[in-house]
Amino acid sequence: MNMEEKKLSGEILFDGKVVRLEKDKVLCPNGRESYREVVRHNGGAAILCVTDDDKVLLIKQFRYCYNEVIWEIPAGKLEKGEDPFDAAMREFEEETGNKASELISLGNIYPTCGYSSEKIYLYLALDYKKTETHLDPDEVIITEFVPIARVKEMIVNNEIKDAKTICALTAYFLKYNK
Repeated sequence: MNMEEKKLSGEILFDGKVVRLEKDKVLCPNGRESYREVVRHNGGAAILCVTDDDKVLLIKQFRYCYNEVIWEIPAGKLEKGEDPFDAAMREFEEETGNKASELISLGNIYPTCGYSSEKIYLYLALDYKKTETHLDPDEVIITEFVPIARVKEMIVNNEIKDAKTICALTAYFLKYNK
């Protein structure tokens, strides 16, 4: 059964620095017409770092959209056309002051597939060394190494709510039997 929708027309409602909002008229597979509002986003890269003594590098930062401080793994937006691997390497060092000698893909996720084109590429950082942070002028970030057992408790207790973080940790736990 064909499940694809066909774009009939569209308009750009907003074109900003981070996102573009489009409204498209579509033809559904059942022959009906409908509208789709889509937030276009270049995507992002997120980096999970687990130490040899089973601690996870987490960051805490205030997230304006939720009006709260969120625990998450380091991540950042892709520039248009940027390779996700390059973005991951850059963001890991910028946000945590650590440089990985190797990144292993943990896959990618669609965090909000109902209305956004954002795709986040997940990586595991290996063999890292301490350097210096290079935070953006508007970033305030605290880094902390948290034992894996505590991280699991934080997920269960809803202290870690960030989807990319939960997905990266789940992929890691399953892949490496943790």
